Amino acid sequence: MWIPYDKFKNIKYLDKGGFGTIYEAIWSDKNMKVVLKCLNNLNDSENFNEFLDEWKNHYKCIGSKIIVHLYGFTKNPKTSNYTVVMDYADKGNLRKCLTNIITNDWRSKLHKLFMIIAGLHKMHEQNLIHCDFHDGNILINKDEIWISDLGLSRPVKSFFKDDEIYGVMPFIAPEILRGKPYTPASDIYSFSMIMWEFTSGISPFNDRAYDVQLSISICEGERPEIIENTPQCYIDLMKKCWDGDLLKRPSTSEVLNVIKRWIYLPSEMEIKNISEELKSNIMEFINAPIGYIKPTMTESHPQAYHTSRLFNFTSKKLNEILESECSDFTNEKSNKILKSESLDDCIV
Repeated sequence: MWIPYDKFKNIKYLDKGGFGTIYEAIWSDKNMKVVLKCLNNLNDSENFNEFLDEWKNHYKCIGSKIIVHLYGFTKNPKTSNYTVVMDYADKGNLRKCLTNIITNDWRSKLHKLFMIIAGLHKMHEQNLIHCDFHDGNILINKDEIWISDLGLSRPVKSFFKDDEIYGVMPFIAPEILRGKPYTPASDIYSFSMIMWEFTSGISPFNDRAYDVQLSISICEGERPEIIENTPQCYIDLMKKCWDGDLLKRPSTSEVLNVIKRWIYLPSEMEIKNISEELKSNIMEFINAPIGYIKPTMTESHPQAYHTSRLFNFTSKKLNEILESECSDFTNEKSNKILKSESLDDCIV
């Protein structure tokens, strides 16, 4: 649906996103507040047609209440930038709500996570991958949760070279950092970081620069520190989701079913029929203390960028560094073995 730009009034700047600038406005025909997402890279007809082709696929998901509603498109006559018109979320994105979410009880946290994974599952059922799944692309409106920016990441990435890396560093799966193609398992890795945020109240690796050194650490297996008093069953699921081997990560269907069992507590009539493991898991959530953010964790590194961006290193360069480190480690190990054998030969 094409909407003339002059149908919008009281246009106000909201935020700067990975794909462009975000505004709020009143759509006069509907007398409702909407979001205008101005797309900087789609300012010619060829790019816009590619963008529309991608969005046609994502209309399969629009019927879901967990996917942000898209009303149509417009074009700013002053900048010639194409703009997406979508639902306005009164509480903003998930990242802005973390300080409140951390103080919720576990039932409330699990319910929010259930809605997020349900939206992701809806996408994967349609053979779609988000490719840029992070806390800035999850919106909260009243008690609803919406996933946004479906279809935006792939057209934007088409402007980059194959080995260039784009996204929010901690949410990018290690195989993507190393130049492998996106899979549903890549989205699951991103979801694990959201799980961690629900225990910490802050973004992953908040105190570090989102640079090549962090990407090396992630590829070598480093993950955010487990927060004290997190239920063990929750930790176990989170670790499965952030496994370095994408084949070992659970599907959205599996994660959905696990969280569903944790939320929907059985009635007294049914409780005797559930497993001891599930009883134990449920009691962990019931007995877990309310979370809080440690003062020492709130200080954000100036280069911890929380919007999607193109990084100043490539997956090719990252692989070269990792292979070089691996080679150095192997040589060092070989030298130690040779020294040891040499000493053994000297023993009388």
